[in-house]
Amino acid sequence: MASARCSHAHADGRPCGGYAVAGSRFCFTHEPDLASDRDEARRRGGQAGRVATLPESDVRVRSLSDVLVLVEETINDVRTGRVDVRVANAVGYLANIGIRAIEQGDLADRLEALEAVLAPERQRRVAARRSAA
Repeated sequence: MASARCSHAHADGRPCGGYAVAGSRFCFTHEPDLASDRDEARRRGGQAGRVATLPESDVRVRSLSDVLVLVEETINDVRTGRVDVRVANAVGYLANIGIRAIEQGDLADRLEALEAVLAPERQRRVAARRSAA
């Protein structure tokens, strides 16, 4: 059995098209007796879409141990309800980016150190080739 449609007509004469609530001719949006319920639903809906944020902080993320501290704090904050899971997911994602950046920086430093050690040997070989030619 099909549900009844809302009897409300818009200002231009078009019918609402919504389904009437049980025992009424109108849908939830247009039923006059449900005005307080609509207001409550709007309030809850506005809160549900709100993005959870953390208070301002100056967390350093310059080493792997810094990232580990951040992750540990975030885990504990989620477990105690101080931080929303969505915020924790973002922190985790950004922590991964931080780890990769730290690892890349470490790798670049190691490569630079190796090149500094090998540079004199490389220069010696180039000089030897030039003198042999």
